Amino acid sequence: MKASLYLAFQQIGADLFSAGLASATSGNYSVREGNGLWITRSGAQKAHLTPDDLMFLPLEPDPERDQGASVERVIHRAIYRQTDATAVVHAHPRHAIALSFHLESIQPIDLEGLYYFGQIPVAAPKTASGTQEAAEAVALALKEHPACVIRGHGAFVKSSLENPDKALLQAYSLMTSLEEACEVLFLEHLWRGNIARASSK
Repeated sequence: MKASLYLAFQQIGADLFSAGLASATSGNYSVREGNGLWITRSGAQKAHLTPDDLMFLPLEPDPERDQGASVERVIHRAIYRQTDATAVVHAHPRHAIALSFHLESIQPIDLEGLYYFGQIPVAAPKTASGTQEAAEAVALALKEHPACVIRGHGAFVKSSLENPDKALLQAYSLMTSLEEACEVLFLEHLWRGNIARASSK
């Protein structure tokens, strides 16, 4: 792995944690390279990644080489096989998860959210983590959209930039924009509800 890509992985891990988009060991992210992908190791402290916390896996499952890799590797692989993604970031943005329990599709109302997403599909597979069912649902959503949310679980965001460092950073940036859009929508709904209750008194 190139030093610049490792630094990008480190930066994103620290930023996801400091922004409250993932707890210490949750979330995962990857970059496609040739016939494989670099992905974070399961249980790694994302704010303090070391070279040993990053693994190179083939695009097809390999029971021996897969040991220790993120359980979401099945979803990352499906995204790379079925979409134009070159980098994927998965995190647990709180407002996005809260909205996912009540919406089939998240429609941003803020200018940035509308610019980047238009809409954010909410996938609702029966198994929400680390399964082929979840992988197919996310890959299908990311064929047409840069981001999606799995109901009650978290968000997946892709980048299609050719440069792997820039792709990873762009995917992270989109994750922050997704959560900002969801927070604005959440607060607007909360405010609108308070007004409705106040006016009915």
